[in-house]
Amino acid sequence: MKCAFLCAALAAAGADAAVTLCVSDRPAAPLTFPDHEGQAQYLVRSAVRAAGAEPQFVVLPWRRCIESVKAGQVDGVLGVQAFQAYRDFVRFPLKNGVPDRALSLGVDTWVVVTTADSGVSWDGKALLGANSPVSYPAGVNVVRQALDALAIRNADSAKTALQLMHMLKAERYQAVVIRESDARGFLAQDEFKSLRILAPSFLVSDAYLVFSNEYAQSNPAVVQATWEGIRRIRATREWMELAPSLAK
Repeated sequence: MKCAFLCAALAAAGADAAVTLCVSDRPAAPLTFPDHEGQAQYLVRSAVRAAGAEPQFVVLPWRRCIESVKAGQVDGVLGVQAFQAYRDFVRFPLKNGVPDRALSLGVDTWVVVTTADSGVSWDGKALLGANSPVSYPAGVNVVRQALDALAIRNADSAKTALQLMHMLKAERYQAVVIRESDARGFLAQDEFKSLRILAPSFLVSDAYLVFSNEYAQSNPAVVQATWEGIRRIRATREWMELAPSLAK
């Protein structure tokens, strides 16, 4: 009887210490992958454990990750950019009221891809020559916000970067915005050699581990220790050596 009571108590304590964190079902190299550990997953797993909790990763479509943390169904999400509307329902690590880059998981880089003869140009301030909307993967609000800010017509009509590349080849669009890591991988294939990446990068954005307001309010010590743990790990020599092996 004593053993049963003690085991139940330990199990309950373990359940309380678990942190459920959402990862996108789309690869976001080098940070997250749905089927293996990327840089962000390694950083978060190590930092959460050092903070005295146990991470449990769940893989969902990106929009469901955001909806789930908003509804309190998961405790946090990996790889979130500082989209203003997210700050209504999740906690970013802040410094002077803005997300603290020193506590980020790394950088997410997006580029414009077009066909070689499209006539589309990008100088970092204006996208010229595009007569059709610019498309990007569905649900990536930070890209939509950047396109809207430049008054560029846009549409998130495909779930994956690969679908967008096929649409570009079929001339359904003149330009798309996808992650640089995806773009370089596609352009290395014969099928997509007619496409090109426009320089400079369209968007370079820090990506964060965010927590739901509810979890952050109930577990402030774990949250802060986890963010600080991410910073400490990224500053080590060991991380510099390990990070490239987790990038793909």
